[in-house]
Formats: sequence, structure tokens, C-alpha cells
Amino acid sequence: MRSSDFSLADDGGGRRTRLAGILRAIDLRAIAVVLAIFLTTRLLLLLVIFLSSAAIPMPTGTFGYAIPDNIILDGLIRHDSWWYVGIIEHGYTMGDAQTGAQGTVTFFPLYPLLVKGVAALTGSIFLAGVVVSQVAFLAALGFLYGLARREFDDETAARAIFYLAAAPSTIFCTAMYTESLFIALVCATFYFSGRRMWEWAAAAGALAAATRNTGVLLAAVIALEGLSQQGLRLRPERMIGATTTDTVRLWRDYVGRQMRVVLASWPSLLAACYVPIGLVAYMAFLSLTFGDPLGFIHAQASWGRSTGAGSILNILTNIKTNLSLGDNIWVGQINTLTLLNLLATLGFAPLVLMAVIKLRPAYGIYAALTFYAPLSTGSIGSMARYVLMLIPCFLLLAVWGRRSWVDRLVLGVFLPLTTYFAIMFSHWYFVG
Repeated sequence: MRSSDFSLADDGGGRRTRLAGILRAIDLRAIAVVLAIFLTTRLLLLLVIFLSSAAIPMPTGTFGYAIPDNIILDGLIRHDSWWYVGIIEHGYTMGDAQTGAQGTVTFFPLYPLLVKGVAALTGSIFLAGVVVSQVAFLAALGFLYGLARREFDDETAARAIFYLAAAPSTIFCTAMYTESLFIALVCATFYFSGRRMWEWAAAAGALAAATRNTGVLLAAVIALEGLSQQGLRLRPERMIGATTTDTVRLWRDYVGRQMRVVLASWPSLLAACYVPIGLVAYMAFLSLTFGDPLGFIHAQASWGRSTGAGSILNILTNIKTNLSLGDNIWVGQINTLTLLNLLATLGFAPLVLMAVIKLRPAYGIYAALTFYAPLSTGSIGSMARYVLMLIPCFLLLAVWGRRSWVDRLVLGVFLPLTTYFAIMFSHWYFVG
């Protein structure tokens, strides 16, 4: 790899050439496929929200209604949406576990900043939040399509974005939530890394780190992609049956080659170093504002979440407790939310394992760490939503979806649950 492959060391000509290559790669068929899937799935979700909101009474209680004269848009402003509204209108709070006041510093700043900027144009925070989410999700599908097409083919790319757009908890990518923005930045990081556009990958990764705490994991994605492209191997070849002398020689040659690979991968390694900037910037803000750069971690206690090293050891106990199993499951004596999160966890666990085994290290490491991060709190809460971030798993599903029975199975499971999640979410029931 030449040093000019990293734009910080070139005169701009290489950057323009690569950007022109990307623009040429965007053909009308790809645009049509992405738009068709985006519009079809979003319109169906909005139709479900409209019909269910018109036919099924809302639960009684002290619920806020953002847009009471538009049940479609109002159905997209639920739960965490109001925390973002509070951040935009009043700023951040640390919270207090003793008094029960929940700290908003656990919500990272990029999404509310974008919504606040768009709200200056629309005049409505609620409308701005929905607009940002829609634009971000369209971008996510576009990057994922380009990524999957480059790795596989057009048909696999179309399945990948359809599976993501039709995933059970995809309502969170349409609502005033941060999911769509984060997924777009994750897909962009993988896309630009695959094309060796390290400066763009670094920018996407840094923005992701300012969107969610797990965004910092994209530093590993960029570094591993660069190392893989240069030919990094985890061990020497042909070790089986080698003599002691041959083993020593193989390892000596192997270490020498890998050192050269690391040196040649400096552009990606440098780009990876930029990713934590998003997190560090937020930590600097928290330090200046609250005197606690790790406030986003410490405030987890105000939400009843544990962050200790041994938290994951309590996961089975917490699952058993939260399932609330009664004497007769078949009459509904079970916590359905915990059940759905458990099914999402068990369903994606083998996909994560296969991503580690079948895909390149960057994909496998990202999937494993992203899957592990929420479980490390000792809870499977919101896992049905968090699995949306497991982009490598959706790529695997798309590959396996070449078999018609797999495709039908995926859609047979996804589509009914998508409808269920949309109805429950729009009716103020917490589903993640």
C-alpha cells in the first residue's frame, strides 16, 4: 500500500479518484433497489401504526403525546424519544441513583445535536427527530447494499438490506431513536474500510463513537481490515508434521512477514487511532460540565444497570427472575418482553459465532464484542433492539438466504414480529 492511499499524506488527487470511483459504482439499479426496500418497509410500518392506533385504544396513564393530531408521526415518538427531547431542550443531567432521578448523560450527543440542528429548520423537534432517523436509515441501507454487493453479489445485497429493514425491532430505526444513525455509521465504516478509504472510515468511526459507547469498537474494525488486506495471518502455514527445526524456521519467517504487514498497514492503523476522538470529545464535555469524564458509565446506576466485572455471571439468575414464570405459561403467565429478548439473544448467538468463524476478523470481532457488550451488564434487556447493530449477522443471513427455505424461514419469523413490535411500540408498551 502506498502512503498516498491515506489522504492525510496526499495532495487530494488520490481522494478525488477514489470518490469518483464510488460515484461510478452507484448505479441506477442499486438506487432503485435501496429506495424500493426503504419505502416499502417504512410505508408498511406506518400503515401498521395508523391502523392499530385508529382501532386499538391507547393504554391509560400519564403518557405524553407529541403530535396528537397525527397518530402516525405521534406513534414514532415514544419512550427514549422523550429523553432526547429533554436533552435538546434542557441539556444533560447526571441523575441520582439514591433519589431515582435517571441521568441523561448515558445518551451520547451526536443524535440530539443533529436533531437540534434540523429542528431549527423544521420548527419541530419531533418532526426533526423522525426526519433524521429516516435519512440515516436510508443511508444505512445504501452503505449496507454497497458493502454486501462488493463482498458477494447484487441478490445477496438486496436480501441483506431487506432483512435489516424487516427485522422485528426495525421500528426503532424509524422512530425518534439513535439506532438508524449508529447503524449507518457502522455500515459506512465497514464500506470505506473495504475500499481502503481510511480517512472516510476514520470519520465514520469517530462519529459512531459519539453516537453510542460501542462505536469505539470500530477502531478494531478499521485496524483489522487494513491488516487483513495486507495479508495478516494468525499463525504460520503448514505447521502440522513439521520438525522442530522447520517449526523454528516457519515461526521466524512468519514473525518477519507479519512485522512487514503491520508496517505496511500504517494508514489503517493511523485511521483507527482517530475513532476514539468521538468518545474522548464527549468525555471532555462531561469533565468540564459535571467534573466526571466517565459520567456516562457512572450514571448507569441511576438506570438500575450494573457495570461491574462480575455482572455477566448474574445473567442466568436475572433471566429466570425477569421471566416471571407462573404455574401455567399457556395462559400468559410469563414476561413476554423478557421472552422476546431471550429469543433474540439465543437466535443471534449462533450467528455471531458463525461470523467469527466464517467472516474476516474485522467482522467477527465486531459482532462478538457488540453482542457481548450489553450482556456484560448481566441483563438481556433490550437485546431485541441491540441485535440490529450486528451487521455481519445480517450479511450471513443474506448469504444463507440464497436457499429458498432459509429465506422463507427468515421472513416468516421476521415479518409477524415486525408488526407486533410496531403495534406495541406505538401503543406505549416498552419493547426495548
